[in-house]
Amino acid sequence: MWKYKGYELPQDAPLIIGALCGLLYYEIMIHRKPLPGILAEIRTSGDGGSSPVSSADIMTKLDKLWRACDFWMIRFLRNPGPCLRRSLLLYHWCRKNGVDSKVVVGVDKNGDELKGHAWLYVNGHIYREDPVLLAREYTVMLEG
Repeated sequence: MWKYKGYELPQDAPLIIGALCGLLYYEIMIHRKPLPGILAEIRTSGDGGSSPVSSADIMTKLDKLWRACDFWMIRFLRNPGPCLRRSLLLYHWCRKNGVDSKVVVGVDKNGDELKGHAWLYVNGHIYREDPVLLAREYTVMLEG
């Protein structure tokens, strides 16, 4: 086994490659379907039920998937705003692995400019985001 930046290779290779495939899939889906339809599709894709893997292991894998998404979106695909695609992919992964989660999309208006952000709740808590900043800056428009 080879360890690199928190990944264990080759065991984590399918997770890393799967992140790229999932991000590309959601990139296409965002342009073809309305967001509520994408969320409904993820919800109906099935709940993985409870996993025999410990919750600490699940969270470790989720963290690895988060980092892989950021790498692919920012460095490889040159997209500086990975939040929606990443949130959809993480939500899908959580549903498949029986982790309680939901995606939230919020907007902020600054003058004439509208900006959006998507984040994930995992087990009832905001995942890897600053809850105070989110509450201060964004108005929730969609939860799924």
